[in-house]
Amino acid sequence: MARAATKTVTDADNGKTVTIKMGDVLEVRLSSNPTTGYEWSLLKLSGQSSTKPAPGVLGAPIVQIFDFAPTGKGTGVLMLHYARSWESSDPNEQQYTLHVTIE
Repeated sequence: MARAATKTVTDADNGKTVTIKMGDVLEVRLSSNPTTGYEWSLLKLSGQSSTKPAPGVLGAPIVQIFDFAPTGKGTGVLMLHYARSWESSDPNEQQYTLHVTIE
């Protein structure tokens, strides 16, 4: 029986295409600074965590980590927005887009 694999993508993969297999996990690691109110937002995921900021550095950036588990074969686009939840949408807000193929 095949063992599940984890495919990790980062800021450098923005706009690229990734292929994973059913049962695998897509891990998205993106730079973030939630102490300023900015966070990546999304629709649905199977897990979320983050790295710890540097000790003694107020407002130090972290990496937000999102795990996605495929629910069916096909293709789609994962789009995340980096914004403050209490502010209105801004057409200039940072976005992360990943084209995903699930085999």
